[in-house]
Amino acid sequence: MAEWRLEETSKETLITRSRIRARGLDDKNFCLVPFTTIILEPDGQVGICRHKGSDFPIGNIKENTIAEIWNGEKARQWRREFLEGKPGFCATEVRHRHCQHCPENNKLLDFIELSEIQTQSILKLTANFNGKCNLQCQMCDIWQKPNGLYDQINFWEPAKRDIFPYLKEVDLLSGEPFIQSDTYRLINEISAVNPTCQWIFTTNAHWKLTDKIKADLNKIDIKNIILSVDSFNNETYFKIRYPGKLDFVLKNIDAILEYNEERKRLGLSDIRFILNFLTQKDNWSELATAITFCENKKIVPLMTFLYLPTEFSLLTLPEKERLDILLQIIDSLTKQQILRSMRVVTPLMDSLTGINKVQALLEFDRKTNRQ
Repeated sequence: MAEWRLEETSKETLITRSRIRARGLDDKNFCLVPFTTIILEPDGQVGICRHKGSDFPIGNIKENTIAEIWNGEKARQWRREFLEGKPGFCATEVRHRHCQHCPENNKLLDFIELSEIQTQSILKLTANFNGKCNLQCQMCDIWQKPNGLYDQINFWEPAKRDIFPYLKEVDLLSGEPFIQSDTYRLINEISAVNPTCQWIFTTNAHWKLTDKIKADLNKIDIKNIILSVDSFNNETYFKIRYPGKLDFVLKNIDAILEYNEERKRLGLSDIRFILNFLTQKDNWSELATAITFCENKKIVPLMTFLYLPTEFSLLTLPEKERLDILLQIIDSLTKQQILRSMRVVTPLMDSLTGINKVQALLEFDRKTNRQ
């Protein structure tokens, strides 16, 4: 039986890994995110990686400047681990998510400075300035976080001089960016000094696309819009993303897709749409439904796995139940859908032991024709 760890072999991934090797780095264990990105959270915490989230800060903007945090000890250690090919902070993510191979992130590879201490400006800004959100998702606490901190600490004026002109990307994800005034202020101020900057939005799509929003979005080069939809069942959606209404979201997704066609007719950038389905106890049986929805809408499916909070994670179920769920997932999906769902399959597989793991591996090998 083949040893368990399915390497990504897509054309984009292979090209990315080749480019990493060409720079003298370990293509299996190098991630460029600590060399490119800074995340500013509503409470002042500063992070680097969206997968690590706000639970893994490298500093606090209320205590140190961004420049001090960017080259602080924790940031330098993070970079050092990847330069040496020995991920520690991100060991689980590297194994389960293969996020270090993300072709979208690695488009910045040619611009990074391969050094623990960075002398150039930040390349990617994730501006989670406010906790303001229109939903209270059961697995999220962002909506409980403060608003307005970045006005209080005089962020804007220095940023216009030291950060905005040099950004390659802006990544907005929380709370809900499309209902926050700071999103549109960022669009106006960054587009004025850096019109080639690319933008990424992560949204719950639980808002109405208006002509005013379209006009603001027409000012920028939108790279991706990531749609967070965790169920296609009305009751389950309401439970996970309280007090959301699935029908409203699906209607707005259609409007956003049509807006992209309008953009293309205007000669603006074509948006790449991704659907992030966060797999957890309440929705794991909907993986095939989510992937089929994406296929019908020509959206890239991103099947992710919930680790925290543990009360909603599949990993806290008894092992026999985890085995049954994994076998049902493998049985219900096509080979291609299984490969799309490896970020779900891998942590479940790794959580099994003994004969349970052997049984799951045999079924996985049979369904995917893995030798």
